[in-house]
Amino acid sequence: MGRVKFKILILFFIVFAPGLEAQEMLGLAFGNYSGINSSFLNPALMTGSKAYIDVNIVGGHAFAKNNWAYVPKEDMNIWELLQSDTLIPKYGKWRYNGIYTYYDNIRPKQVFQFARAIGPSAMFQDGNFAFGLSFSARAVSSATNIPFEIPIFIYEGLTYEKMQDVVYDDYNFNFSSMSWMEAGASWAWDFARPYKGKLTLGGSVKLDLAYHGAYSVNDHVNYIVYDPKTVQVFDYNAEFGFALPVNYDSADIINQGPTFKGIGGGVDIGFVYTRMKSSFPLRGESRACSKPYEDFIYKIGVSLLDLGAVYFNKNTQKHNFDNVSVFWAQFDTVEFHNINISMKQLSKAFYGDPDKSETGDRMSIGLPTALSLQFEGHFSRNIYVSAMFMQPILLNKKQLRRPSQIAIVPRFEHDILALSIPVSILQYEYVRVGAALRYGPLTIGSERLGTLLGISDLDGVDIYVALKFSLDKGRCSSKNKGACSNAAFGFRKKFIPPAR
Repeated sequence: MGRVKFKILILFFIVFAPGLEAQEMLGLAFGNYSGINSSFLNPALMTGSKAYIDVNIVGGHAFAKNNWAYVPKEDMNIWELLQSDTLIPKYGKWRYNGIYTYYDNIRPKQVFQFARAIGPSAMFQDGNFAFGLSFSARAVSSATNIPFEIPIFIYEGLTYEKMQDVVYDDYNFNFSSMSWMEAGASWAWDFARPYKGKLTLGGSVKLDLAYHGAYSVNDHVNYIVYDPKTVQVFDYNAEFGFALPVNYDSADIINQGPTFKGIGGGVDIGFVYTRMKSSFPLRGESRACSKPYEDFIYKIGVSLLDLGAVYFNKNTQKHNFDNVSVFWAQFDTVEFHNINISMKQLSKAFYGDPDKSETGDRMSIGLPTALSLQFEGHFSRNIYVSAMFMQPILLNKKQLRRPSQIAIVPRFEHDILALSIPVSILQYEYVRVGAALRYGPLTIGSERLGTLLGISDLDGVDIYVALKFSLDKGRCSSKNKGACSNAAFGFRKKFIPPAR
């Protein structure tokens, strides 16, 4: 039973996987001890940390959202799904769709997935300069503007009479997916200090090694399903590309070729203006640990994230279908044997030639580029309010895409404890309420509590966690002399009366 439940759980997340980059980890990106994690949102934020050394030991974030498939909240929540004695609800008539149902409407479907596992990463600041190194594993999938009938056909099959004998005319729906290892080097520089202000410039350079990549760009398709055996496509314009860790001549999932199928890179660029509480900067002495933390009134930042691409040339295929059509009788007899046979069947059906659709053995996929705006205000001793705007920038149709997001994050923060309550709007439509708690080195958060509390339909998830430690600015070893012994920097020197 346990193995069956495990397989069902895996199937559930396969359904939602095109629909799983934690979105922006707001409980980690904003905060006086955000350190290296702030560089994922804006590298220029690093110099505003209370820590001069910040080390992320391990962390992770998983985000999923779709408006296609779901499990009703009345039937099951995510915690019941994980229990061994829970009965799985049954919905669809087919083996592969029995554990979920779908939104029955004619709206285009959107599916977003972002997952990041953060390995050992660190930030170091000395005065006006901060430097960081980060190591992550990332996986992103996005499907946009999917025609409403396609998920229904996938779920119900071609036997669904309600959808037959209808001419469907669909434009501009795309899918992209990629998983990769990423090593990043970040820097931030406080390059100017106007009166009660600080100007900071930051950047990150990243090396990306991709484990897999795939995309489907569909410019236009016009088709009709007459019955379960007969489909006619009047016009089809599309491009497919894939570089997968499988043997294309086998139905088994076998890793084929080198581990990494593609290589590329990306950059982040950020700028922050900080309004300081003090009119004059606190210098400290020469050691990095002695530089004091400077409190602020507010910060305003802007950043351009994930500008770049990954190029694939290992185990890669690209296929084009340009203004093709087909009357496909006995469509129900088509069976999947392996990827190569399936692609040759498609090429044979549309072109009359099993090899004509394959047009290349190289491809590229763009990173999920976005423009982000940030604000953070310090309103009283332990009360902060942050805000963020995230808008994807689409440079080409093969590009990965992250959803748009607007968020407000009120926060109570002490050196040891912090609690934030992010309220966000995803894709200008879906309102989410979350919470993040930091206690000492551990942070746990979610930007969608509804799923975890079982009060929302199960159509996605959001959760993140981080374990890290940091060393405060202005706090050197008490054995040392200098600015760190001064009460202004955290230590009060014991008064010794002069000798008589």
